[in-house]
Amino acid sequence: MWLYLHFPRLLLDNIQRLQPQIQQLPVALVYHEHQKEWLVQCNETALSQGLEVGHSTVLAHTLVNDAVFMPYSEEKESRVLTRLAERLYLSVDKQVLFKPQGIAIELDSLLKLYQGTQPLIDHLKEELDTLGVSYQMSLGFSARSAQCLACAGIEQLSTDRCVIEYELGHLPIKQLLLSSQIEKRLLSTGIHQLKQLWSLSAADIGKRFGAGMVDDTQRLKGNESQAFDFFRPRDAFITQLDLVTEIQHWQGMLFPLKRLLQELEQFLYQRQKVIRQLIIELQHRDIEPTSVPLKLASDSWRASEFLNLLQLQMNRYPLTAPVIAIEMRALELFELTRDSGSLLTKGVAHQQTVTELVSRLQARLGEKAVYSPQLSSDPRPLINEQRAAQMTTLTVQRHAPRRPLWLLTEPELVQVEHWQLLEGPERIQSGWWSTSEVCRDYWLAKDEQQRLGWLFFENSHWFLQGWFS
Repeated sequence: MWLYLHFPRLLLDNIQRLQPQIQQLPVALVYHEHQKEWLVQCNETALSQGLEVGHSTVLAHTLVNDAVFMPYSEEKESRVLTRLAERLYLSVDKQVLFKPQGIAIELDSLLKLYQGTQPLIDHLKEELDTLGVSYQMSLGFSARSAQCLACAGIEQLSTDRCVIEYELGHLPIKQLLLSSQIEKRLLSTGIHQLKQLWSLSAADIGKRFGAGMVDDTQRLKGNESQAFDFFRPRDAFITQLDLVTEIQHWQGMLFPLKRLLQELEQFLYQRQKVIRQLIIELQHRDIEPTSVPLKLASDSWRASEFLNLLQLQMNRYPLTAPVIAIEMRALELFELTRDSGSLLTKGVAHQQTVTELVSRLQARLGEKAVYSPQLSSDPRPLINEQRAAQMTTLTVQRHAPRRPLWLLTEPELVQVEHWQLLEGPERIQSGWWSTSEVCRDYWLAKDEQQRLGWLFFENSHWFLQGWFS
């Protein structure tokens, strides 16, 4: 047994879900082909004002002069379908995608888990209602038969074979999703419903309409199985939103961006995954997109953290043109670890950690401006310091000589009588292979204000190299 979910206006529903303010506007998606344009999806406001799927844009504009038209994209709708399948995957894993508007679900392996067909259907309806998508669902012997019923708008949810055959048999030929050539041949011979086709023998069907029609007829009855590649979720998050109206400033994009980030959080939360980098791409009409990378100092899955970093980045990426669409990509997912933040604390305020602070500093100052200091094997002052990637685990040298926390860029001449020498001398002799050769004796010393300094003697003078903490 198969359940088919048909989403007649999936792309428009997704646009409205992420921009709920447009629900009060008459909005329609327009398909363009051979210099003709017609409506393929309309929201409730547009339908209530007289617009219908199939209307030309000229007629639609005459009927509703303030209607908002947006271009329809099968590719974008297919992406939304993939995201929807990923959302449903935790509930139903045996899915087959019929892009751009359908999902077929094999039920046999799920009936024991849900203790029957009806509890499973109720669960799916609740999920889909939460997502705010319009849908038509139907049960059938096969994915093919369930698809025909659902796309025809018939909610056939009985598992009784006689009921299913009755509903299928009364389907018009035009609702069997056949090629236009086969459809014309059937209608020209006086076959207008599926039950008329079923009344013919397989040999007669094959002779008149070809072997492919014989196989299709058997699939509609559930007598012939069909091999499918079942859907598997991607290890990446990719989503896109077309804006109904162009936005010229960052502040106006905060609401749709929050929605997309919440969608990302839900995606990661369901899979117990985290990310380290997120790319937000703002698309413009006539120029190259504005790409805003968000790099995290530690793994995270929380929308609030991503939003905070984004707000810090806004001034670094001024908008040079209005934004018409937003794309969000997280291409690498990582397993949740103990250091990533517990998923059980979802929605609970948490204290700002060092890693969160580093992320905010990177967003404000730039990635290269934030680093971890680390010592090299070179003993020369100011040369033995090196910059490591932020949050790098430092290698601790056992029995390493004591060194000041703060080194002066240029050594400062001092009067040694104002200092008390405590430890030393320590000979540092290195760099003979370069122009920065050093041969000095260093002392740990205390000045009259009881501050610890690092002194060296060179050319008959004493110099302060740095301060200890």
